[in-house]
Amino acid sequence: MTTLSRGQGRRETALCLAGLFLVLFLLSGLYPVTGDDWYREALGASLQSPWDLFQEVAGRWAATNSRILGNLLAYSAGSRPLLRQLYQAALTLGLIALLARVTGIGGWGGLLLWTAGVLSLPRDIFAQTHAWAAGFFNFVPPVVVVLACLVLVQPVLDGGKLEETPQRWAGLFLLGFAHQLFVEHSTLYALCAALVLLVWYRLERNRWSPSLLLLLLGCVLGAALLFSSPSYRMVSGDGSYYQSGLSGGLAGLIATARVNLPTVARYLILDCPVLYISLTALASVLGTRFRGWPHRLLDIGLFLSLLWMVCGPHPFAAACVWALLLVLALALWLPDRVSRARTLFFLLSAGVAAGPLLFVNPIGPRCLFFPYILLLAAAGCILRCLEPGRMSSLFTGLVPAALAAAVLGACFSIYLPIHRLELRRTGILEEALASGAAEAVLPPYGQDGGWLWDGDNSEKIGQVYYRETPGDLEIRFFAPCPEED
Repeated sequence: MTTLSRGQGRRETALCLAGLFLVLFLLSGLYPVTGDDWYREALGASLQSPWDLFQEVAGRWAATNSRILGNLLAYSAGSRPLLRQLYQAALTLGLIALLARVTGIGGWGGLLLWTAGVLSLPRDIFAQTHAWAAGFFNFVPPVVVVLACLVLVQPVLDGGKLEETPQRWAGLFLLGFAHQLFVEHSTLYALCAALVLLVWYRLERNRWSPSLLLLLLGCVLGAALLFSSPSYRMVSGDGSYYQSGLSGGLAGLIATARVNLPTVARYLILDCPVLYISLTALASVLGTRFRGWPHRLLDIGLFLSLLWMVCGPHPFAAACVWALLLVLALALWLPDRVSRARTLFFLLSAGVAAGPLLFVNPIGPRCLFFPYILLLAAAGCILRCLEPGRMSSLFTGLVPAALAAAVLGACFSIYLPIHRLELRRTGILEEALASGAAEAVLPPYGQDGGWLWDGDNSEKIGQVYYRETPGDLEIRFFAPCPEED
C-alpha cells in the first residue's frame, strides 16, 4: 500500500516514529507562552478537576465561544507545560503519520518527508499554529480528525469497495461529530466533503454506503451543536470582534470577500513556495510522459505562470492562471481515473476549505493551515503516481532525511534563542514579585508578526504575573543590549 516503505521493515518505521515524537516533544517545549495563551494559563491554573473543565467549556459555549473540543484541549493544557508538549507532539506526529497513510507515501522515508512538509509552513502560519498554543489546539486537531476519517474511507479514494463493519460505522460517526467542534470553516468543509464522498461512492458502486451515511450524519449533528451556540448572535451584532458579511446581504458578502481575498490568496498559495514549486515540478515530471505540442505548450504555460507569480506584477492574477493550468495539467497527465479523482479531490478541497474565510472578519494566517495540508496531500498523491519506490533506496531515504534535518534544524535554531529569552523574562517577573517591586522591565522578543504571535503584550502577561489582582504589576519592555560573553 505504501510507496517509499517497500523493502523497509516495520521496525525501522516504528523507530522513526519514536524518534520523531521525541524531537517534536523537545521542539514544542521551546515555544513560549504568547498572546491569549496567558489567559488560558490563568484559567488552567484555576481548574482543579474534570468537572471544573466541563463547566468552563460548557459556559463558554453558552456565552462566548462555541469551539468545544478546541477549548477543552487549550484549557486543560493551561499552566500544564508538560501536558501541552505531549498534546502538541502527539497531534503533530499523528498528522504526519496520517498524511503518509492517506497519500500512500509511507515508511520511514515517507514520515521524514511529511515532517519536512508539515513544518515548512509560511512564517506567519507557523507562528499562529505550531508556536501559539491557542491557535494550535483549534486549527491542527481538526485536520488530524479529517485525515483519520479519510484513512477509514481509504478504499473510496482508491476506487475500491468499502467494507462495512460496526467498528467503521462507529469510528466514522464519532470522528465526524468530533471534527465539527473546532473551527467553523473546517466544519463547513467537512459537511461538503462527507456529502461528496457519499455521492462519489454511490455513483461508483451504485449503492449507498452506511459508513459514509453515518459520517455525514455525525458531521451534521456536530455542526448543529457548534452553530446552535448563542455566541454566534454576536457575530452578526454591531461592535463584536468577529463580523460576517451576512448582515449586509449579498452586497455585504461581496464587500467582505473583496477585503479578505488578498489575505486568503497570500496564505493559500502566494506565500507557500514549498507548495507551488513542488506541485509545479511534480506535474511537469508527469507531463514528460506525453508527447505532442499541446502538452509542451501546457508545460511551458505552467512554468511561465509560476515565474509570473514569483516575480511579476499582479501576483493574484498569476496565481489564478497557475491554478487553472495546474488543474488542467493534472486532469490530462495523471495516469488513471482513480489517481485523477483522488488528486483533484485534495486539490479542490483546499479551495473549499478556504472559501468560507472570504466572508468573515477578521481572519488570520492560522485559518489557512487546513488548506495548506490539503494541498500538501495533493502533492503526495502526484508523487505516488511517479512511483518513487522504483528509485534507488539511497535516494528515497537520503532526500527525505536531508529535508527533515534541514527543516527541524531551522526550527530549533529559531526557537532555542527565543526559549532562552523566555527563561530570562520569567526570572525577571518572578524576582519582581518576590521583591515587591511595582514594575518589571522585560527584554522584548522583537518577533511580533514574525516567528511569534503577540509575544510582547504586557496586559496579557499581567493575567498570570501579579501581586494581588491582575494588572497591578506594571510590565514594560526595553530594547535588549548585546550580552557580554
